[in-house]
Amino acid sequence: MSLRPLRCGLLALIVVLLSAHPAFAQAEQPLDPPPTPTALDQPALVQQYQQTITESDLKAHLYLFASDLFEGRETATRGQKLAAEYLAAQYRKMGVAPKGTAAPDDPDAPAAYFQPFPLYGQRFAGATLTLTTGDATTTHTATLDAPSEDFLLSFGTMDQSSGGIVFAGYGIGDSELGYDDYAALREQGIDLTGKWVLMLRDEPMAADTTSLLTADGAPSTWTERPFRKWRAAFGEGAPAGLLIVGDVGPMGEDVAAAAAERAEAAKQSLGRLSLEAGSSGRPFPPAYTVSTAFADQLLAPSGQTVAALKAQIDDTREPVVLEVPETTLQSEIARETVETSSENVLAFIEGSDPALKDEVVVLSAHYDHIGIDPTAEGDQINNGADDDGSGNVAMLEMAEAFMQAKRDGHGPRRSILLLHVSGEEKGLLGSEYYADVEPVLPLDQTVTNLNIDMIGRVDPTYPDPATKEKYVYVIGSRLISQELHDLTVGVNEATGLDITLNERFNSKDDPNQFYRRSDHWNFGKHGIPFVFFFTGTHEDYHQPGDEAHKVRYDRLQQISRLIFATAWQVANQDAPPAVSGTGFN
Repeated sequence: MSLRPLRCGLLALIVVLLSAHPAFAQAEQPLDPPPTPTALDQPALVQQYQQTITESDLKAHLYLFASDLFEGRETATRGQKLAAEYLAAQYRKMGVAPKGTAAPDDPDAPAAYFQPFPLYGQRFAGATLTLTTGDATTTHTATLDAPSEDFLLSFGTMDQSSGGIVFAGYGIGDSELGYDDYAALREQGIDLTGKWVLMLRDEPMAADTTSLLTADGAPSTWTERPFRKWRAAFGEGAPAGLLIVGDVGPMGEDVAAAAAERAEAAKQSLGRLSLEAGSSGRPFPPAYTVSTAFADQLLAPSGQTVAALKAQIDDTREPVVLEVPETTLQSEIARETVETSSENVLAFIEGSDPALKDEVVVLSAHYDHIGIDPTAEGDQINNGADDDGSGNVAMLEMAEAFMQAKRDGHGPRRSILLLHVSGEEKGLLGSEYYADVEPVLPLDQTVTNLNIDMIGRVDPTYPDPATKEKYVYVIGSRLISQELHDLTVGVNEATGLDITLNERFNSKDDPNQFYRRSDHWNFGKHGIPFVFFFTGTHEDYHQPGDEAHKVRYDRLQQISRLIFATAWQVANQDAPPAVSGTGFN
């Protein structure tokens, strides 16, 4: 008998036995799929999933999310909580995992996506204005049950404020209109610091509301957006407060009636919200709307009246300003604390790379808005379709695209957190709670925040007509990471979107301070690189007219695809965007 066949048989038996051993079997398994390529390496792959983000899907979400059913989504109200339920239901349907902290009894309940946080409201209870002229003192008081016929508090958080009085005309400073009350104040050496700034509402107008300042007679933004006056006044110094004469001009209103309406609304309001009991947030001087009768009392030591000053300005179209002698006004505001709560919505796509999945890319948008204004005529619901319904539906579409990619074997290497925050309109409260109190995922492993707030409309002040139809503002993208800015530019070009990335507001020197006016601020202050995607404010900003049918879905689709590609790039490149700037603390 030959020994060779025996040796061959033994070898065959050894191979069979070894192949049954787990270690040998594991070695024979196919290799893990290669890492998901970046948008810059394989743009065609990213384009495949960009195509799933469509106008029709965005519309389907937004027409409901920004409908009257959600009652304007004001923080801590029924409408906001309905919106949270909607977002959670959409993520559950997509198969995106919950990352909330609520821990409901049923793990499939919407609350599994919620991060609850307590809130404390400082509700207006009353105000007292004490006027001292020489040795004479008069006191005017308002409460919710007995509102004043002469004044109402428009806003302000300072419990006490006191100072002299300056009349500042219409409170307009506009070189394009050729009218500047602040230049007139400076010429006369009148400093607004520590003074009450008394001004007329609107702008010089004819009886039919035709503007006497604009070329076409249409009221300017100083009338249409009165907050511009308040911002201009505070830009000139640190006034004690503002006093707007509310019943003058063709668009004037009865101050007593407005005060009564505001008092009824205040009874249902939570007031200014904060994360800490007893806190009213950043101190901000009060602004009152006052009657002509009360304003005449304030002006009396100057020998002037509202009617005389208004007539002089309207006739000449020239500013008239003055400082009232020997007069002091003191404001005292009483408030009561109300306890309530809200919730962020957190959905999570775990990374596919064992070495990178503990790092996270945060996509964020605020889903709250400003709710219902019972004092408004006609439509009282501020639907917030652009602000920030547009950002929320964009995130839903991006999540769906990432989940499809994951099912196809192209899941993101880093994890992605879809963070819908509440309380943004009340002072960035939801993102502050996440970043400063309860970061569900460690901040030191959060590599980027891509924040989305208002990407559905066109800014009427956009400076370049040639690119007005295809732009997005990228704000803060260079402040912490130049690389993050560069890769945003790169994926825009690589995937053929050809969107103009406008850096008009990408600076700490921006007078609008947009770089800190949305939720990216609470990540950026911790040194986390961010980009704030924004298309600007418009005539319906914080108005009932911000409705779904006015959103430009073609633009919303393209900008959403850009943000998706940027998130894809950050999630899949080998190293996170390098920190290169000093931030903005």
